[in-house]
Amino acid sequence: MQIRTETINDYKHVFNLNYLAFEKRDDEAKLIEHIRFSNCFIRELSLVAEEQGEIVGHVLLSKAKIIRENV
Repeated sequence: MQIRTETINDYKHVFNLNYLAFEKRDDEAKLIEHIRFSNCFIRELSLVAEEQGEIVGHVLLSKAKIIRENV
């Protein structure tokens, strides 16, 4: 197994992987797409696990802003 940085060519495969992983719902896969095209995306922290030429895992870390509301 190889862990490497995700490339643009992986986007479709990562979408399908997440679609299947989350019981054929596309909410999570679409969230990943939104993060990729935001200013919070850190390309180096979007990783795929590849086994025998097939993507079998994905992890994405991004910037986040914590907004604390006065209670």
